[in-house]
Amino acid sequence: MLKLKKRPKSPYWIARGTFQGQRVEVSTKCTLLADAKAALPGIIAELSADQDGAGELSFARALRVYQDINPDARFLGPLAVHFAGKMVSEITNAEMRKAAHALYPGRAPATIRRQLYTPMKAILNCAAEEDLCAAPRLKSPTGGNKRTEFFLPKQADAVILEMGKNDNLCLSAMVTFLFGQGCRMGETITLDGTDVSLDDRFAILRNTKNGEERRVTLIPRVVAALSTLPTVGVPGPLFRRLDGFGFRHGTNGGGQIQKQFASAVRGAGLDPSRFTPHVCRHSWATWFYAQTKDVRRLQDEGGWKSGEWQRYTKIGTPDLGKTALKAGWDFRELGENWGNGKGEARAARV
Repeated sequence: MLKLKKRPKSPYWIARGTFQGQRVEVSTKCTLLADAKAALPGIIAELSADQDGAGELSFARALRVYQDINPDARFLGPLAVHFAGKMVSEITNAEMRKAAHALYPGRAPATIRRQLYTPMKAILNCAAEEDLCAAPRLKSPTGGNKRTEFFLPKQADAVILEMGKNDNLCLSAMVTFLFGQGCRMGETITLDGTDVSLDDRFAILRNTKNGEERRVTLIPRVVAALSTLPTVGVPGPLFRRLDGFGFRHGTNGGGQIQKQFASAVRGAGLDPSRFTPHVCRHSWATWFYAQTKDVRRLQDEGGWKSGEWQRYTKIGTPDLGKTALKAGWDFRELGENWGNGKGEARAARV
């Protein structure tokens, strides 16, 4: 196990400890601890580069392959350190249980699944797809059902108001879009300005999770927010960073605006560890169903191919649909593709 230390007269953090039975001491060439921690997985990968046995794959190499394809993936640092020097063939269910105890002692099963088993399976599946190893057969711990968070409309308004204090004025419009349309972060940051029509009130999402283009009907509050952006109808990303460039597209859902969003959530008196950018999608789905009771539209507008949407029909509050409507989140209109008006009649009764 390598640990970060500092020599008395050196400004740099060093990685020191035992690696595959040998004493190791390597400079990270970083003066800040945060930078040294970020550099540690790369150092471990370099130390492991020559350790692959004939016909065997080291975890370090599998991790490098995965990171090349998914540079923004989360929760990899602890895995890189804990499984340093291990071969993929050694990563068994017993080893994973030991890792769970060492890395996340006392944590809930859901946390262990999310931060240990899910990234490990992703790494090994990626290696298997590259024909570097066999597909993993790891069994995640059971228990701890998924927890579905959602904002109340007044909480969402408070977050949008706080986000409006940021120097990047497009962020409040982006968060309004997330709350009002329920799009995933990847779909949102890759939305092109030419794929948005405020006059006809639609947006075309090209880069979706399931690979199928999807058109969403823009609600009036979102149209009003987007009308403040100079990028509507302009080639390139609709939502841009302060420097005018688009947000980097990766797999780290919400990470592109995580700091700004967390600051706004704190400003609204809420807990950033519970309320992340992806919770905007949960909130939209919860409000949408509470207001319309239209499961077909919920599934289609949300772009679900699985039964995940069913989670949002079981939560909420008795008056949530009316409360959302009063706050300007109006999902009642059918749009041109929504059948014979039965959904509209249901919505009119909200």
